[in-house]
Amino acid sequence: MNNTNIITIEKRIPIPEHNWGAGSTKYNFIEKMGIGDSFYINGTTPDYSPISVKAHMYKLNKNTNKRYTIRTLEGKSKNPVSIRVWRTI
Repeated sequence: MNNTNIITIEKRIPIPEHNWGAGSTKYNFIEKMGIGDSFYINGTTPDYSPISVKAHMYKLNKNTNKRYTIRTLEGKSKNPVSIRVWRTI
């Protein structure tokens, strides 16, 4: 029995632009932040965890021209219980 997967190689398929935060409905509120604005996330914030928001903000800092500063308010840096995020640029 010959089980062969067939992969089709295609040419000239454009790569869609990646929008960090802008295309994500979960993080759309970040696009509305002005310089100096901040938000607070803790372990009881529905649908958001401090660690996942922290990781998302690091990606935004790396992949956009906007900058955010994150401070762990409770817990340890690698496993925060609560954080605050400021837009700085």
